Amino acid sequence: MCGACGDRTAADWTRPWFAGLPARTAAAHAALRLAARPGLRVSACPGGWLVTAPTGRTTACGGLDALVAAVRPWGPAVPELLPGPPVRLPAPPPDGRRGVVLRVRPDARPVGLAEGLREVTVPDENAALAVLARLATVPWSLHCYLRAVAGVEAAWGLPAETVTGAAPDVLAWLEWVRQAGELDGRAIAARCPLEGGHTLDVEVRAGHVVRALVSVKPS
Repeated sequence: MCGACGDRTAADWTRPWFAGLPARTAAAHAALRLAARPGLRVSACPGGWLVTAPTGRTTACGGLDALVAAVRPWGPAVPELLPGPPVRLPAPPPDGRRGVVLRVRPDARPVGLAEGLREVTVPDENAALAVLARLATVPWSLHCYLRAVAGVEAAWGLPAETVTGAAPDVLAWLEWVRQAGELDGRAIAARCPLEGGHTLDVEVRAGHVVRALVSVKPS
């Protein structure tokens, strides 16, 4: 994937919120605040971002995941989520994906992921983790998201810890700690205000981004 040519894949889970140059500029500033490294530069461009390391090496990044991967070597292992300017990103239109409930029931007949289904039943937590991984990747991430999980005793299946703040700061921090492996055994959710009174709704479980959508303001 090349940030210079503008190619952005569906696997980039932050794509809807950083489609515009002002939003990408806010993400560049957020990444620099997390790294806090003199000489590191990040600039937004039509296809994504350009990261210039203190050594002078430049990397083109087409998605936030690539941007974070490019700046992480120059920052702390796990940065704090520090508040930045109260930037509200524009809300993309509803995407039409369906919510799926994941349920662990050893005594029930397994029901796997399939087109149109809104509930998946698996016999154990290992099978549930496999479903999470599929929900977080193409093609399933294009059509559905995790609405709820039930029957899991591990920390990744319990009610999620919630963080909030300006969306560029929270998304950059969330992707940073996810890449660092800090969320592999946890459940964390982000709720960030967007323009028009809408809310960004993201959830990460066991290191997988299983929900990333807009909660639409009631009319």
